[in-house]
Amino acid sequence: MKDPSLKPGEVKQFETRLSVLVEKGLLLMIQRSDILDKIETEENLYELRLPNTQNNPRFLLCALKGKRIILLHAFKKKGRKTDRREIEIAVKRRDLIMEMAEKESKE
Repeated sequence: MKDPSLKPGEVKQFETRLSVLVEKGLLLMIQRSDILDKIETEENLYELRLPNTQNNPRFLLCALKGKRIILLHAFKKKGRKTDRREIEIAVKRRDLIMEMAEKESKE
């Protein structure tokens, strides 16, 4: 079995892009669509990219009120299009988190 973890250069690139995302929020999509893009078929689901790296990792995330960004799922992209199964995993997690956030706001 191959090691599923990120290579050191990918970790550094991920940390850098994550800090930019925290600083700029979803406006990063407008400024750098090569880094962050919306999954067109889903509401409140975004893809953070690390292109041109050995593993070609992708991170699916959503946004919550209060400028919170939640990392839902990470995977190695193998083809041209994001595999629907990967999106479905993130969608289930997003829906669960949104439901929990809604319950918290009502308390």
